[in-house]
Amino acid sequence: MSTPASTAQGRWSDTTCLICGAATGHLPTCAASNPDATNHLTQTLPDGTTRTWTVAGIRYTATEARRQAITALMPTMTWVHTIDQPSLPFSTGALVNEIVPQPGIGRRLARIGYHPLATLRVPDCGCTDLWRCRCDFDDHPHAHAHPDLWADYPLLALVLRWSHGWGHLWLLDIGTGAVVIADDYITAPIPAGATKACAMGWCHRCPGSTRPAPGQTHRPPCGCSCHTQPPCGSNSGDREKGTTGES
Repeated sequence: MSTPASTAQGRWSDTTCLICGAATGHLPTCAASNPDATNHLTQTLPDGTTRTWTVAGIRYTATEARRQAITALMPTMTWVHTIDQPSLPFSTGALVNEIVPQPGIGRRLARIGYHPLATLRVPDCGCTDLWRCRCDFDDHPHAHAHPDLWADYPLLALVLRWSHGWGHLWLLDIGTGAVVIADDYITAPIPAGATKACAMGWCHRCPGSTRPAPGQTHRPPCGCSCHTQPPCGSNSGDREKGTTGES
């Protein structure tokens, strides 16, 4: 299920909007017509996740082919828990250290996803109207151009723990910073009585019990289901995103 998007994206020489199909300007329902719009497409994935493709990432996600290239990389990413103080590739680690404090999400960051080798190939063009850019279409002259006209950007993901669910921020490392291209959210409340470790999906670090209540010595057992059954995706945040190839 998804919000409407134009399927008549035409040839590379066409000048219609890739989202609404307008020949000039944009339709009133198009995200380009709303200066306050934050996303241009919203989808509901089979597992109940709500995925929004951001306006900020329109250059990289305006067409189905571009989105499919991104979702194809998602299941192949390497995931690490932040509590384990993982060793990340230099560029990935530097980027995470730069962007995480800015949105103020550091205390909610549960996992980091990256791919050590694979990148997304995008046109390094000078188009000023990103809503109509077709420089990556198969029939465009760029398809046979020198490789320097193309850029290869790594995909990065930040898994955030919210009180009532999990969020996945998908970003592209464009060399001079990061662009948030998509934002996933799935409802999954923190289990009642869970330790902080289990609440953050770090079940392998859970001590098995929570702190005693004031004036008590008894340590109540952790309420996470991982102690009675294998960790499930909705509680641990260990879901393999993009496995169904949604665009």
